[in-house]
Amino acid sequence: SVLIMWMNHHNMFNYIRKIDRRLMLLNGLLLLFVVLTVFNTSLVANHIQLPDANVAATVYAGTFFVLAIVWNGLWWYCTSGRRLLGRDVTEQQASAITRQYRVAPISYGVALLIAPFSGLASVAVILAVAGFFAITATIGE
Repeated sequence: SVLIMWMNHHNMFNYIRKIDRRLMLLNGLLLLFVVLTVFNTSLVANHIQLPDANVAATVYAGTFFVLAIVWNGLWWYCTSGRRLLGRDVTEQQASAITRQYRVAPISYGVALLIAPFSGLASVAVILAVAGFFAITATIGE
C-alpha cells in the first residue's frame, strides 16, 4: 500500500508547480500517516485471526481515514483558487483527481464504521480501495 500511495503522491505533484510553507507542513503530515501504515499493517497482520482483530482493524481503518482526510485537504489547498497548480493543468484534470480522491475518505469511513463488528470485512474494504488506487494511480498522466 505504501507503493500505491507513493505512485498517487507522485502523480499529484505532477500537477503542483508551486510550493509554500503550508504545503510543506500538510505534506509532512500526510507522510507521517503514510509511515504509520507500515506499523498498522503489521498490527493488523498479527491480530487479524485473534479475538482483538476488530480493535486492530479499527486502528488500521482509523489511520487510513485520517490519512485520506489529510490527503484530500492537501489537494484542496493546492487546487483552491488554483493557488499551487501549474498553468497547464486544466479544470477537467483537477476535477477528475478531486473526484478520484473522494473515494478514499468515504470508503475508509465505511471501513472504520464496520471495523468494531468485523475486522476482516473492514480490511477487505481497505484492500479494495488499495486496488482502486493502484489502477487509477496513473490517471491524467
